[in-house]
Amino acid sequence: MKKLFFSICALAVVTASQAQTLDRSIKPQPGPAPEIHLKQPATFTLPNGLKVFVVENHKMPVVTYSIQLDIRPELQGDKVGIQSFVGELITRGTSSRSKDQFDRAVDDIGAQINAGSSSMSGVSLSKYQDTLLALMSDALMHADFQQDQLDKIVNQAKSSLIASENDADNMLSNVAGVVNFGKNHPYGEVMTLQTIQNVTLKDCRHYYQTYFRPNVAYMAVVGDITPEQAKALVTKYFGNWQKSNVPRTTYPEVTTPDQTSVDFVNRPGAVQSVVNITYPVALSIGSPEVVKAHVMNQILGGGSSGRLFQNLREKHGWTYGSYSSVSAVDIIGSLTLYAKCRIVVTTGSITEMLREMDSIRSYPVDQKTLDGVKNYMSGVFALRLENPQTIAQYAINIDRYNMPKDYYNNYLKHVAAVTPGDVEAMAQQYMLPKKAHIVVVGNSSEINKLKQFSPDGKINFYDAYGNPAKPVESKEVNGKKMEDVLNLYINALGGKEAIKGLKDLTIYGDVKIGGVVLMKLTNLTVSPDKYLQQVYQPSSGKTQKIVVNGDKGYTEAGGQKHDLAGNTLSTYQAEADLQSLLHPEQYGISYALVDMADVDGVQAYEVSKISNNGKDKSIMYIDAQTGLLIKETVNQIQGGQPVLTNKFYSDYQEVKGGNGYKIPFKMIIKSAQGTQEIDVTRAKANDGIKDKKFE
Repeated sequence: MKKLFFSICALAVVTASQAQTLDRSIKPQPGPAPEIHLKQPATFTLPNGLKVFVVENHKMPVVTYSIQLDIRPELQGDKVGIQSFVGELITRGTSSRSKDQFDRAVDDIGAQINAGSSSMSGVSLSKYQDTLLALMSDALMHADFQQDQLDKIVNQAKSSLIASENDADNMLSNVAGVVNFGKNHPYGEVMTLQTIQNVTLKDCRHYYQTYFRPNVAYMAVVGDITPEQAKALVTKYFGNWQKSNVPRTTYPEVTTPDQTSVDFVNRPGAVQSVVNITYPVALSIGSPEVVKAHVMNQILGGGSSGRLFQNLREKHGWTYGSYSSVSAVDIIGSLTLYAKCRIVVTTGSITEMLREMDSIRSYPVDQKTLDGVKNYMSGVFALRLENPQTIAQYAINIDRYNMPKDYYNNYLKHVAAVTPGDVEAMAQQYMLPKKAHIVVVGNSSEINKLKQFSPDGKINFYDAYGNPAKPVESKEVNGKKMEDVLNLYINALGGKEAIKGLKDLTIYGDVKIGGVVLMKLTNLTVSPDKYLQQVYQPSSGKTQKIVVNGDKGYTEAGGQKHDLAGNTLSTYQAEADLQSLLHPEQYGISYALVDMADVDGVQAYEVSKISNNGKDKSIMYIDAQTGLLIKETVNQIQGGQPVLTNKFYSDYQEVKGGNGYKIPFKMIIKSAQGTQEIDVTRAKANDGIKDKKFE
C-alpha cells in the first residue's frame, strides 16, 4: 500500500510539472498524413490483349464484371446518336438468343447486364457467374443488331428529346458543350431529332465491330472470387474475343477563349435563368496539379460550404444553390460555375460569381478554411476506399493514363501538403473570369442587361441544341421599349401605387348572348393567392365555379369537384394575385414588343404575352394614346387542340375603394363557340372579403 501511495504521488508531481509547461492557447499541430497501402489487385492479360484486374471481397456472395474500352472513336457528325444506340443494341439479342430469351435468361439468375458506347457490366450472385459470363460474352461478341430494335430505340430517343426540349439544364449542357469544345469535338456533339433520324443499322454495326475489341479493353472483376477462378472463367468466356486494329481519332485542339463571351438561349416564359461560367482547361488525369486544383475548387464551390453557395444563397437568397467544378478527363478538362436564379437577379448572380473568381485569385485562403476542406476531401477519399470497385478502378486508371504507380497511395499526403499559396497559384492558373463563356438560358427580358459582361457588347444567340439562332432583341417601336409600353399600361390602370394598394377585388356582372342575360358572374379576389369565379344560370338554377386558395384549387359543377393542377392552376394563381402585372416573372409570364397595329382605327402597341412555359400565348393590343388594353387574342391548348379567342375591352371605370384603379366594365368575347358580352354591374375594392368564401 505504501509503494502504491508513493507511486501515485510521484505521478502527480510529474503531471503537475508538465501542466506548468503546457501552453493550452497553442493549437496542437496535425500529425503527418497517413501513408496508405492499397491492396494491389491481381492482374493478368489474355493473349488477345484483354487486361484484367481482380479484387477479392468475400463479404457477400456477389461478383461484378465490368469492361471499359480505351478508345477515341470517330466523330458522329450529323448522326449523333450512334454511340448511345450501340450501347442499347448490344443487350437486345444475339445470334443465338432473341431479346426476350436474353432478358429472360438474365432475370432467371437475378442478374443485371448493361452496356454503353464504351463499356459493359454485369453483376450476379457468385454461384451464377458462369451463366452471367456466358450471357455477357455472347452479347459482347455476338450481338445481333435488328432494325425493329433500333426503331424502338430511336422512337424512345425522340420522346426523350421532345420531353427535355424545354428543360433549361439540358439546354445549358448542350450549349456549354458547343461553345467550349465546338461541334467538331466529341464533347461538343449534340443529339437532335434530325441526327437520330440519320442513324442507320449499318452505322451501329460498324461502330460495334470497330471499337468493341479486347486489345483496347480493361476488365475489373470484383467480389466473391479468387484470382485463379477469375482467370479460368475470363479465359473460358472471353479468350475467343477477336482482337483487331482499332483506329484512334485525333480531335481538334481546344483552347481557352481569348476573351469573355455571352452566349444566350431564349426560353420564353422562363421565371428563372440557368447560368454557366465555363471554359476548357488543360488539366490531365493524374497530373500533380489535380489535387491542388480540386482543393481550390472545393473552397470556391464544391458544396454548401463553398463561397458560391454562401454568397448567392445564404447572403443574397438568389438561388437554391450555386456550385463549381473542375474536371480532369480523358481528352481535355473544363471548369464550370453554375447557378439557377430568379430572372430579375440574373446579372447580379453573374456579377457575384465573377467576383468570387477574382477573389480566390487575389486573396489567400485562411488556414482554418483550408484545413477544413482538406479534412473533408481526405474523409471522402477514405470512404471511397471501402468500395472494392474503387480499388479496381484506381488500378485501371494507373495503367490506362500512365499515372505514377504510387499516385493513390500518396493521395492523402498530396492533400495534406496543399498550402494557401498552392490554392492561390491554382486560382491564378485556372480561374479566368476575363476569358470565359457566360452561358445563360433564360428570358429575353434580360438581354440588354447581359451586354455589360461582353467586352464588345455582343451576345451570341443559340437554340436549345447549340445551333446559332436569330438574335432576340429588346425591340423598339416608335421609340418605345417593352418596359415603356408596360409602364404606360400600368399607369393607365391607375399606376403602381393603386395596384399595390389592392387587397381584394369584387366584381359582379351579366353574361349576355344576343343581348339576353343568360348568366350572372361573380369574381372575388383576395391578393395574393385567393380567387373565386362563379357563374349562375337563372334559368336552370345551376352554378359553376372555380376556386383557388394558395397552392390548391378546384372546379365545381353539378355537385362534382375536380382538382386544379399544372398549367391550369398556375393560370388562376396569377389571377389571384392582383399585383401580378408588377411581377409577371413569378408566374412564368413574359412580354415582348412586336409592332404597331390598327385595331378598328385605333393605333395600338402589339405585345406578345407568353405563359405556362410557352403553352399559352396571346397578343395584347395596348392603345398608344390611352395606354389601355383594348384587345387580346388568346391562343390556348385545350384537350390537346389549339383554341383561338378574341377579347375586346372597353368602358374603363374606376373601382370604388380602389384609389383610382380602373377595370373595363365591358368585354366582348369571340370564339368558335360564338360571341358573349360581359357587362360589369358593380365593382368594389378593399371590401374585406372573408377567407371562408374560398373554402
